[in-house]
Amino acid sequence: MIKNLKFLAAACFAALAASQAAAADNYPSKPITIILPYATGGSADMLARFAAQAVQSELGQPVIVEAKPGAGGVLGTEHVARAEPDGYTLALTASGTMAVNPYVYKLRYKPLEDFKQITVLVDLPFVVVTNNEFPAKTLQEFIDYGRKNPNKITFGNAGLGTQQHLTQLMFARAAGIQINIVPYKGSSPAMNDLLGGHIDAVLDNTGVQTPFIKAGKVRPLFVTNPERVAALPDVPTGPQAGMPGFSAVAWFGLAAPKGTPDAIVDKIQQAIAKEFAKPEMQQRLLDLAMIPRASSPADTTARVKTDLDAFGKIAKEVDLKPL
Repeated sequence: MIKNLKFLAAACFAALAASQAAAADNYPSKPITIILPYATGGSADMLARFAAQAVQSELGQPVIVEAKPGAGGVLGTEHVARAEPDGYTLALTASGTMAVNPYVYKLRYKPLEDFKQITVLVDLPFVVVTNNEFPAKTLQEFIDYGRKNPNKITFGNAGLGTQQHLTQLMFARAAGIQINIVPYKGSSPAMNDLLGGHIDAVLDNTGVQTPFIKAGKVRPLFVTNPERVAALPDVPTGPQAGMPGFSAVAWFGLAAPKGTPDAIVDKIQQAIAKEFAKPEMQQRLLDLAMIPRASSPADTTARVKTDLDAFGKIAKEVDLKPL
């Protein structure tokens, strides 16, 4: 009896493996949809379209980008978590939706359990900028000013509980200063107040800030990447500016619902890797202050876990409670 059960289990496993292999061989046989969990028009939207173009070019089926914004990326991400695991509905993911939101919102998805991570598309470092009238012109001067004037620096971000907000807390702790954090509903209102002189500084991603920096409208102090950013070659890293060991980088990626066959996940990742390795695509991304990655599914899963652990520690330290 036991032998029969073992034989039956082995036969079922073999049949499932054969079925998944056949599905991967025929994939894709219809259009693919990438769910953008943010509003259109920003860095995430642009990157989703780059990814769609890459997959479409390599796999030969139309790839549609569909925006489902809301709740810091939660609504669109939850939609993909509940989708059929057949490779035809993918999520544009981010360090925010995968590693920060679990500590900010009461989610109906678990990043590691409910998704097959496909790839990290790009890294997107942060940069600290001040308005041009602020007295500090370097990072060290900024820190010195903050130490002499506790809670006087008004420091804007794109929203309470965002990765920008948590990175500000990390920065303040590492620098040994107390800051007055001012959360906004997005980057645009924060920048409007910075340019208008209503706040002193903003921490945001390099994709948002690069045009303002190049136009001379704000003063950059440092980037949070371990290396300088190609689009901002004159802006130092934290260690170069006098803050050794400080690094914090956002990222965007792709994921599929759990249960999606590994062969399909690999096929999508390989398509992305091939297109993102082309010099013209690399340059487009670098010009936008994005750092191309196209990491493997295994490396992407490991990164989600590492970031979840890191932001979990910060959330615990500041007693951040999910909404």
